[in-house]
Amino acid sequence: MFLKKEIDIKDFPILIGIILYAYIINWLSGNIGIIPIDSFGFLDTGNSILNNKLPIRDFWIFTGLIVDYMEAFFLFFFGNNWNSHLAHASFMNILATLSLYYFLKEMGLKKKFVIFYSICFATLCYPVSGTPFAYIHSYIFSIMAIFALTIAIKNKNKFLWFIFPFLCFFSFLSMQTPAAYILLILIVVLINYFLKYRDIKNLQFFLLGSILSTLLFLLFFYITKTPFTNFLYQYILFPLTIGEGRLSSNELAYVGLLDQMNFKRFIGEFKFIHIFLAPLIIITTMNIKKNKGPINTINFTIIFSTLAFFFNQLITANQIYIFSLIPILASVLHFNLINSKYNPKIIFAIVCVVLFATIKFHHRFNIERKFHDLEGIDKSRAINANLIHKNLNNLKWINKFDQDPYYETQVIKQAIEIISKDKREKSLITHYQFISTVLNENLNIFNRWYLWDNNTHPTENHIYFDFYKSMVNKNIKKNKIEVIYLLGQENEIVFNKVRNYFTDLCFESKTIVRKRFSVHEIINCKK
Repeated sequence: MFLKKEIDIKDFPILIGIILYAYIINWLSGNIGIIPIDSFGFLDTGNSILNNKLPIRDFWIFTGLIVDYMEAFFLFFFGNNWNSHLAHASFMNILATLSLYYFLKEMGLKKKFVIFYSICFATLCYPVSGTPFAYIHSYIFSIMAIFALTIAIKNKNKFLWFIFPFLCFFSFLSMQTPAAYILLILIVVLINYFLKYRDIKNLQFFLLGSILSTLLFLLFFYITKTPFTNFLYQYILFPLTIGEGRLSSNELAYVGLLDQMNFKRFIGEFKFIHIFLAPLIIITTMNIKKNKGPINTINFTIIFSTLAFFFNQLITANQIYIFSLIPILASVLHFNLINSKYNPKIIFAIVCVVLFATIKFHHRFNIERKFHDLEGIDKSRAINANLIHKNLNNLKWINKFDQDPYYETQVIKQAIEIISKDKREKSLITHYQFISTVLNENLNIFNRWYLWDNNTHPTENHIYFDFYKSMVNKNIKKNKIEVIYLLGQENEIVFNKVRNYFTDLCFESKTIVRKRFSVHEIINCKK
């Protein structure tokens, strides 16, 4: 954080109010509806850590490593349930909002504007998802790294120089992108600063933080006995193939960059961001000759980082999650105007546009739940998820892909009852990744998501399929798994595709709920 040595006690009521708002707005949003593959993405993996089944070492992940361990922390201290899951995301919303609050205070904005922009940011940041989401974790840690570096340069703050490398690690270990793009920008800023100002004292604090964060990362591999090759394949090499396919618009890619480069996508959907980005670029260009030092550094960093966030958003297959850039850009434009002759009506116009955009996207994403594809769905038909289990209390269950929430929840409840009675060593393949937390047992998951398009794990036509297949089979043998359950929405997870994971294994299969729930017992193969 950007705390000074002495904190004005008058700030405490404001901070408490902001913290409560950031928590509650995300809590309310996160409880409205679900999209299984995203809403539950880190619950079972977090629970697996508590059962000493670790990501990368014991099951496949290609992103979200730090998110998994944070999830385990919240499940351990606050209980193995949905509410702890939401508390995790709400905490991140608080962390991001407080970072912006202190950043704007350091930049000299009046308190009323600092509060306004912070509240708007809290409304548009994590609540668009509501539940832990790797991209948003990476986005938040990237923004914190940007704030930390720019204020460290402005104030020569030793603590921020030291903590900056840790924020970079957290960002990359949450999601490789947008972290990698932002880190490249920040490295350029770093090099330029140290070459220009020869700030040896703060360089030492930066290097100390870099060395310590790197050593702690390496210590993680040693303590958890995680093979570095697993990390290399899962977190570096495999994701590079995804990015390469999207950049080249490969026909096998889930989404191609060329498909996204159109007026509607780049301009239309980001128009409220452009409203503030365009004048900021103009002002920054005009200020180059005036040599305004730290302000120029902040402007360039924010501008290029915004463009990087644009680029990352275009090549992802996700809903837009970067609307919280609107209050950030507006506030940066605001304090640029303070340092020049400006008409006060301009500030009034900025505030009005930010307020309008915040209300608009709050309704569309937080209430209508567009991020989870629930916009236009009658949410009055949602039912309380505690019908499945008390661990899901407060969640209003409805999703786009199953228009009968009661039937869907009954199928899941039946599956939980059957799996709980089976005392054999078992594995569950599903996107309803909360069942191990409900049963409080290890269900030997193979990976976080199960899509057969080479975007969550390698499939038969992928260069790294043999590595993935070997890892799955080691999982089977090491844990002496006797039976595999498949649970999903209609035709979501098909055993004929799953079967290709296994080497020299035969199965006796039984369908329990047609096209949704099946059991596959491992048997001796006939010679």
